[in-house]
Formats: sequence, structure tokens, C-alpha cells
Amino acid sequence: MAAEKTSARDYLFWSIGLLFVAAGFYGFYYFAEEVITPVRAAGLLVSIIIAAFAVAQTTRGREFFSFLREADVERRKVVWPTRTETVQTTLVVIVLTIIASILLFIMDTIFGWVVRQLIGAGGS
Repeated sequence: MAAEKTSARDYLFWSIGLLFVAAGFYGFYYFAEEVITPVRAAGLLVSIIIAAFAVAQTTRGREFFSFLREADVERRKVVWPTRTETVQTTLVVIVLTIIASILLFIMDTIFGWVVRQLIGAGGS
């Protein structure tokens, strides 16, 4: 991908976005004693939305939001398993885990017995 030059307009919008985010955080903490938290949080959220709108006007911002739209389209194409499929798959995993645990326990017991016999610590 060829490197694109960032225009002065893009720098301006990035700066505006950064200023809005900074102002939102500043206001959130500055008004901590005077204003209740939900109102301050709403103000912060509004400032972040305004910043996102400003950043969306830049070349990279447009690419990013285009990527988000495409990702959402792909997310909507996902076919999620039904409850029955999920329960069946979970049960298969649990049963196979139990079987593997039992087999590993048996193998560990046998190998431990063999090693004890080979080093003479069997006690028999």
C-alpha cells in the first residue's frame, strides 16, 4: 500500500478530535464536586462522539469507519449455534475431558509403577 501524505485538513480534524476528547475528560473531572456522575458521563460521551465525527472527516478516519461498517456486515453473516447445539457440544467436551483425564490417570499410575519397579523402590 502506498504511503499517503496527511493533509493539513486531516491534521486540523485530528487536533479538533483530540481537543474535544481532552475537554470532555477535563470537564468530567473538573465538575466532579458540582455535577452528578451520570450527567458528567453523558457530557464525556457527547464530547467523544463529536471527536469521532471530527476524526471521521479525515482520510484515515473514513477508512477506519468504513472498516467498522464492513466488519459489522461480516458479523451479521455469522450463524450462531442454537441452544441445543451449544449444549450438545458442551457435553461432548465435558465427556471427552473426563475420558482423557481417566486415561491419563491410568497411564500415570502404570508408568509410575513401572518406574518404581525399575529403580527398586517398589517395596515388594
